[in-house]
Amino acid sequence: MPKGLSEAERRSFFETGYCGPLRALSADEAQHCRAELERFERRWPDERHMLDQGASLLCPWIDEFIRHPGLLDPMEDLLGPNLLVWGVSLRLKEADGRTFAGWHQDTAYCDIKPIVVIAALALSDCSEDAGCLRVIPGSHRGALLPHREHFGTDSLLTREQQIDAPIDEDAAVSLPLAAGEAVFFNNAICHSSGPNRSGDRRIVFLIEYVPTHAWQHEPRESAMLVRGVDRFHHFDVDPRPVQEMSPVARAAWRRKVEVQAEVLYRGAAHPTRALASGS
Repeated sequence: MPKGLSEAERRSFFETGYCGPLRALSADEAQHCRAELERFERRWPDERHMLDQGASLLCPWIDEFIRHPGLLDPMEDLLGPNLLVWGVSLRLKEADGRTFAGWHQDTAYCDIKPIVVIAALALSDCSEDAGCLRVIPGSHRGALLPHREHFGTDSLLTREQQIDAPIDEDAAVSLPLAAGEAVFFNNAICHSSGPNRSGDRRIVFLIEYVPTHAWQHEPRESAMLVRGVDRFHHFDVDPRPVQEMSPVARAAWRRKVEVQAEVLYRGAAHPTRALASGS
């Protein structure tokens, strides 16, 4: 019996590569999480870049929302009852009409098999004007396309990467979200987002879920069990944060990000963005 998705929604996800928007958090819960983020920014102004990777290791309030039933119930319908979170990243665009994400597939740099499903959770209203997610339905079933690394752009992506091949943008679907809503997508789908031309910040967290049987050849990475049991132990265990930005949390974060960078930045000329300021 499905917990968070109808059978039609579940079938549609595997056919199109995405589903949603879905109500994951209430409006009040989303506002609370936004307030926690903005408090974090005021308290740790020089460390906000650390939320670019491994954010759930640093803050208990992030660790809480990645386990919310509004996310885990539909994710269980897609991946089964035993779930890991491999990564959590803040994707924030100020209302400056500049920052964007070019067309890309996350499988260009992520080696985890057989599947990674990303929940894009909005903590602010994310309209088309705000630069919402865009996807090309069904593109997750095609070949991995070539990507090119760029420099000096306003891209929020790790390598400022973009697909270096023709893209059928006429087939793209925009996925606007209200605060507290989420869209789920296969990390192999072609996706992008435009600049934020609204009157508010666009605040989205990307939460990367995998089933516990998922694996990667090398290096051995880490992940956090958020539902069920892990009988496979293909990943080291990410510890839950007890206190925001504690020395223990920072050390665990650094271990994770340094290993993850071996995959995400393999062959890149870019430095690891989350580590760029030497935190």
